[in-house]
Amino acid sequence: MSSVAKITQFPSTGERGIFKEVQIDAPSLKPHEFIMEMVACGVCHTDCLFMGSDGMVLGHEPVGKVAAVGEKVDNMKVGDFVGVSYLKWSCMECRYCLSGEDCMCEKRVMFPEGNMNGFASHMIADSRWGFKIPEGMAAQDASVFMCAGITVFNALYNSKVLPTARVAIVGIGGLGHLALQFAKAWGCHVTAISHNADKKDEALKFGAHDFLCSKDFNKNFIAGIEPYDMIIDTVSANIDFDEYMSLLKRNGYFYLIGLPDAPVTVQNTLPFLQNQLSLRTSIIGGRYSVSLMLEFAKRHNIKPMIEEYSFDLDGLHTAIERCDKSKARYRAVLVNNKK
Repeated sequence: MSSVAKITQFPSTGERGIFKEVQIDAPSLKPHEFIMEMVACGVCHTDCLFMGSDGMVLGHEPVGKVAAVGEKVDNMKVGDFVGVSYLKWSCMECRYCLSGEDCMCEKRVMFPEGNMNGFASHMIADSRWGFKIPEGMAAQDASVFMCAGITVFNALYNSKVLPTARVAIVGIGGLGHLALQFAKAWGCHVTAISHNADKKDEALKFGAHDFLCSKDFNKNFIAGIEPYDMIIDTVSANIDFDEYMSLLKRNGYFYLIGLPDAPVTVQNTLPFLQNQLSLRTSIIGGRYSVSLMLEFAKRHNIKPMIEEYSFDLDGLHTAIERCDKSKARYRAVLVNNKK
């Protein structure tokens, strides 16, 4: 039985960008569930997409301290620091679940299917989709790995890219600055690509070996660039996909993990076919991938650059506004400094 009687939540109102504070009775824990007291929760652009959904409790990068566990929970105990990712449940029986790709399960339950409940004082989740935070990893850093981190890590992991590969990261933002660090730790030669030349110094600090400003791109400029085995596009801006496909080696692949608001089109299909290029996507990762990512990040001291905000209504309003306007450097995180 949980000792937590009440939960304070910050659901969205029907007005975009405006949240409210409510208290609910804490439900009884089901056998596989646990309840954690929130320590940190990242604010993501996906949260911004669902602002204005009246009553929805957003927040899908939660990390907290376990306060109570159900009778069948065997992978965590009271006092552990635990995170929960985008995937809330899968069947655990299909070929995807059994092969470690449970995020592809046909019966998966994934945000925004129902509340995620991260913007709250406490959160209840299924322990089988909870992850122990490595010792020594700060909760506010770990929270960012629950969505942003696993999204870029999963692209590298699923691609089976070799440590000798040349990898380009498009965009130096919330996803991109993590992708640079993961790819560098992977052993790859890493190029940062941004339309903003002022980001060069910071990109190099994050692990890039070199930097390209996309404003310089033209046929002659691209002809002088050594091609890449893999390109990871982390931006939500609309780009010239033919231009970027021309930067790939034969058998190269372009990973789309940003969310452009215009159709993705490749006009020049002949070289796309002749060079056997691939356009792929990556959405978070299964339970094994998340656990592996946390271990990898700890081992290589990979850390997000974050802005911290108080874990209350005022902090949420400020943090999500900065996220919505793409002003956060590079992730906004709500932090309960009382824990």
